[in-house]
Amino acid sequence: MHVQSWSEIAHDLQTNWLVYLTMPIIAALVGYGTKLVAIKMMFRPQRFKGIGKLGWQGIIPRRAPQMVEVLCETLTGRLISSREIVERVEGPELAALIERPLRAEVARIARKVIPEYQPTLWHVLPPVAQDLVIQRVQEAAPDVVVALTDALTEQIDDVFDLQTMVTEEFLADPDTLESMFLDVGRREFAFIRRSGLVFGFFIGLVQAIVWAIFHNPWVMPLFGLFTGWFTDWAALRLIFNPKEPTRYLGVITWQGLFLKHRIPVSKEYGALIATRVLTADRLIKGVFAGAESDKVRIMVADVIEEELRNQMGDLRQFVDVDPDSLPILKDLGISSLGLQGIGAGDVSVGSLLGAVSGVMREPMKGVTGVGLDIAGVEPMCQAAAEDITAVLPTVLEGAEDYLTRALDIQETLGDKMAAMTPEEFEGVLRPAFRADEKTLIAVGAILGFLVGELQVLMVEHLTH
Repeated sequence: MHVQSWSEIAHDLQTNWLVYLTMPIIAALVGYGTKLVAIKMMFRPQRFKGIGKLGWQGIIPRRAPQMVEVLCETLTGRLISSREIVERVEGPELAALIERPLRAEVARIARKVIPEYQPTLWHVLPPVAQDLVIQRVQEAAPDVVVALTDALTEQIDDVFDLQTMVTEEFLADPDTLESMFLDVGRREFAFIRRSGLVFGFFIGLVQAIVWAIFHNPWVMPLFGLFTGWFTDWAALRLIFNPKEPTRYLGVITWQGLFLKHRIPVSKEYGALIATRVLTADRLIKGVFAGAESDKVRIMVADVIEEELRNQMGDLRQFVDVDPDSLPILKDLGISSLGLQGIGAGDVSVGSLLGAVSGVMREPMKGVTGVGLDIAGVEPMCQAAAEDITAVLPTVLEGAEDYLTRALDIQETLGDKMAAMTPEEFEGVLRPAFRADEKTLIAVGAILGFLVGELQVLMVEHLTH
């Protein structure tokens, strides 16, 4: 390999000063450009583009299931749990906020399921008595909401999988996952771009010196390769390392940027999750229409049946009472004449009183023989639960502001994330960079090499 003398170097610098001046500038642009390409390749294209196996798909979209799994394990395993969420909801306050739409839906559902599962009892009642039954059901609805809230708190881990719900939300909306990294990691991505400029510039100075000494056409593509590789590698290391502030050469103190910015990153992470993933409406939908919704419907049916039994008193005392002797039935237009043609086993004064008079004190001890079809109670509650579960997400829309304040997802996640260990905190964003990290660095090196070849052509053109 020919080594130029000092006189040759001086003459070359004087003659081709523009070429030497552009070397660090081009190297800086190579460093910056390869970073732009690397970042772009992390997210685009969202779907595979190419011919056969030759092509590319953004790393984040391609590795979305694995990345989401890691993110969700961090989110639901260390930052917040289903029980912690539901325990913050006050049943009485929630019931008060949705009382009006709840009463309307309960009335509609009751008029549908009672005649279907208790036809004998329902059809013997005159309209005014039926209205009283519906009114009684409406009055009990807030208590059902309170009982349902308590049941959810006790059984939430059995009827709702928060990690599955979060995973589905991330995978259903690729933009959310992309924002997870782009928004929360915007400082780090900006640093990657800037570091490419700085590292590339200084490498370009070395490149100019080596070119002046050797004038070998391999210098530029090899330095371009090194620039693309080193700037990618160094930038990724400096984002996450060291985990604690460390002094170098007694002058420079450095800490991985992601960890250095943990407080603002924590707040932004909490805001993103609270506004795009764990929102009140999505949590409601996840509970009542999610993967475990069948279990939720069974729980709702049990709550309704329990509330029904609590509301019913011991009606046996009225079984043999003469209807004509009861003023309340006369006021409702019901008498022995109104019961003609109905078998004694079908309906009784006790069942009518139980439905319309409100004389209900002790827990129900026996309902057969007083007009209520005991066999129809359970399926009636199940049918009601299915309808109520279907409409609850809509009914609860009126309480979304309260639920957002009560759940306080944003502050909770921000505070807990800021309190994580450096290793735990790194796991939030690190998966995006770790996935195919070697591929990104290799791409940067190849692009740098190609630009170096272009430099050789340019230099040869300018110097000859």
